[in-house]
Amino acid sequence: MFPSEWWKRAEERVYNLNRARESLEELLKRHPNPQSLLDYLNERRFILLLELLDQSECIRKFLINHPEDFQKTIPRLWYVFKDKRAYLKELEELTSQSMSDDDLSKTLAYYRHRELMRIFAKEILGTAKYEDLLQEYSNLPDAMLELAYRRAYQEMVERYGEPLEESGNPATGCIIALGKLGSHELNYYSDIDIMFIHSSDKGHAGRLTINEFFQKVFQKLFKLMTQITPEGKPYEVDLDLRPFGKSGPISMSLRSAELYYESYGRTWERFALLRARYCAGDEELYRAFEREVKEPFVFRKSVDYRILEEIRLIKAQIASEAKKRLLGKNNIKTGEGGIREVEFTVQSLVLLLGGKFPFLRESNTFRAIWKLSQKGVFSNEEAIFLERAYEFLRRLEHKLQLHSCTQTQSFSENDTSRLARHMGMKEQELRANYEKYTKGVSLIFSQIIPSQEEEDLHPIQRALLNGDIEEAKEILINYHFREPIRAFNILWSYISGREGIKLSTQEKQAFIRLLPQLLESMAQTTDPDETLANFDKFFSNPTGRKVILSPAKEDINRTLCKVFSLSSYLSTLISRFPDLVEDVLTLYQDFPDEERLTEEFEKYKAILNLSPENLYRRFKRVWEIRIALVYLMKREDRYKKLFSFFEKLSDLADFLMKRLWENLGLEDTLILALGKYGSRELTIGSDLDLVFVCGSAGEEKTKKAQEFIAFLTKHTSEGYLYDVDFRLRPMGNAGEIAPSLSFYKEYFQFNARTWERLAWTRCRYIAGPEELVEEFETLLKAFLFEKPLGEKERKEIRDMRFALEVNAKKGKSFVDLKFSPGGLIDAEFLIQYYVLLERLREPSMIRACQRLIGKYPILRETREHYTFLRLVETRLRLSKERAGSLLGPQEGKRVASSLGMQEDELKEKVADSMRRLREIFLEVFD
Repeated sequence: MFPSEWWKRAEERVYNLNRARESLEELLKRHPNPQSLLDYLNERRFILLLELLDQSECIRKFLINHPEDFQKTIPRLWYVFKDKRAYLKELEELTSQSMSDDDLSKTLAYYRHRELMRIFAKEILGTAKYEDLLQEYSNLPDAMLELAYRRAYQEMVERYGEPLEESGNPATGCIIALGKLGSHELNYYSDIDIMFIHSSDKGHAGRLTINEFFQKVFQKLFKLMTQITPEGKPYEVDLDLRPFGKSGPISMSLRSAELYYESYGRTWERFALLRARYCAGDEELYRAFEREVKEPFVFRKSVDYRILEEIRLIKAQIASEAKKRLLGKNNIKTGEGGIREVEFTVQSLVLLLGGKFPFLRESNTFRAIWKLSQKGVFSNEEAIFLERAYEFLRRLEHKLQLHSCTQTQSFSENDTSRLARHMGMKEQELRANYEKYTKGVSLIFSQIIPSQEEEDLHPIQRALLNGDIEEAKEILINYHFREPIRAFNILWSYISGREGIKLSTQEKQAFIRLLPQLLESMAQTTDPDETLANFDKFFSNPTGRKVILSPAKEDINRTLCKVFSLSSYLSTLISRFPDLVEDVLTLYQDFPDEERLTEEFEKYKAILNLSPENLYRRFKRVWEIRIALVYLMKREDRYKKLFSFFEKLSDLADFLMKRLWENLGLEDTLILALGKYGSRELTIGSDLDLVFVCGSAGEEKTKKAQEFIAFLTKHTSEGYLYDVDFRLRPMGNAGEIAPSLSFYKEYFQFNARTWERLAWTRCRYIAGPEELVEEFETLLKAFLFEKPLGEKERKEIRDMRFALEVNAKKGKSFVDLKFSPGGLIDAEFLIQYYVLLERLREPSMIRACQRLIGKYPILRETREHYTFLRLVETRLRLSKERAGSLLGPQEGKRVASSLGMQEDELKEKVADSMRRLREIFLEVFD
């Protein structure tokens, strides 16, 4: 059928000629008019077709399924270059508005593979510079995204109405290209990294807000671009580089994006935005983004030392990862002298110098190399070498990926023969070029922002890579693990894989590199086994793994290990929401004041597209984690920071209660706090004891109070805000929700019992009209202090305390820190008694005790034991989610460890404190 000379010449270029021959025969069988293809083929086209069938599995399948497309697509190949407009025109001819979503996605997937075949054919024939081929291929997703965006936008307009900003102007959306798509260097078989923005938060589209409208538009676009079809997917789309990552909204307004990068943007995000460019949608909106967000954030006039240090650490991570070889493979991307080192070298120099020299603000690697050369950063020889090295490595990467149509970057010795043939080289020539270019790149890479060289493999790295459990056991014992085999199995599962955790080769390399430092951090904690168990919870979350394995995270990992050792509760919380960790551990080093809370709350409102219920819950969760982390990490007297911890958790609740009071329009209603909330001594997991007071009662006020309670206690996708306890209000849970001032006057005078006088010593005003506060305070002081405390009241207090002991949870080796004899209630009743006796208006138990010590020396010892038990209770609540105040053997071990004590020592001290508190209580009340 074909001349033997053609086959002979093809043999020089085709690696698996028999497979290519079989594929060509299959293609001809499926061709509706095989003679037309035979007539079209000359020697050059024949060999090209065989090379396409040989070099790429996905292109082979495409040509067999579409046997006419080779002869339809290849003509004029020498000079055709398609920009976005040309692609879009062809796509519009292939599609229609009446086409179903499934058919549109199928057409997009078909067109992507057809154009991949065409561009790869240009590469094989050498009809264009490699840089231009990548540019042309990167134009393709732009056109596909534009088509998908127009369809999604139009559908939502027809369904909900045109989106209008507050000013009446049309609201618009934009797709921003990032990563290799952003730099016009897209891989043939790669995800596309993009992010979405829209012009404003304020406005509407029919019954939808602007945020809701564009969320639906971009969700639709995402589905169109990622739908699995008989032709494959149009593209894999990665949105993880957007603000807040996976936990962020799919799209945010221009202003919200500006606020995010101003407040939260980190060095790696500067690298990400360095390659940002307009892709589809409203180009003017992108220009505003570039002007107002990208350039001020990415390019700084002066170089911040901290940025230099972070870049140095990222470089050290890359260098360290490059030196680790797993499974005897060469990694074209992350290996020593690989693609990542070229890109990082160029991007870091552009990022550092682009602020001062706008000429250097270039995201494309090829062009940036020569711009840096023109500025004297690279010599002419270095620029030529880097350009050639980058092109060689990218070509090799594409040959590797297209063969099996997967995003792989690693090749072994067994792949060399095939890769050499596909690269048009001899095997020895391929090896020599690979060694020459990677060594040269590595040398240039090592000279930018010098960093320390990596050491040889650590013994634990070697043991884990070899799966040597006996060697690992000895090493882990030296790291103070009580259960070294269990520890080994956890660590080994990251390498070998287990249910829910399958690390990529790159992730395994990063983990192996970090392992010695992680174990060193765990060994410095009081309980390495517990620390590793909590680490495992965090690492099992994909986002948690990303935090642990990301560049420049050694300090964060050290801090995380300390958190994992001190708080199982907090570990569980950050394991569910690991994207919060970097902010918590790097941006917030001290307890917040009201100004910081106000500023952050306004940013959350502006940036996050959340309902009010979820906004409050997200904000509370984030700040509760931050406050708890500050408490655990702060270097300060343990009791001083404990009291600050109580106050800041109470301040956070105050902040949210006041906001909610304003938002729900309770202006003529007074909100009071009792219990630990009233004394500004909230701890983790505390309920809020709330009471409402109205100038005059009414159905409308009761309804608003009920709305307030429902808002706090409703369970949403973000959880609940606070548990609320109303048992301390008049008549307890059976009482009226929002009684009038006159009701309280009568109740206090005629119905309130002695124990309620104790409870109301902790009354504090959260929100409400000043005049109502003054009136109620007059009533309250009369209730608390006018009636003397006699023997009858002392007996009632004692009897009430004894009655509460039935609430103590009992069990062998269990202690109820709150209700058991000598528990926290003994101390609180005692302090409250003296507060009433001395007519002291101080809701804080700790401060009241301190103020009364001068007159009642017995309170000095009371304060000592009370604050110790509060410390133990707090560590207990942190050690185990929803732990309450019941200290058992298992919890005792964790709490003792967190306090730097032995378990027996803690048990003895708790027993001694409770015994002594009960003695003091009986001394006063007997």
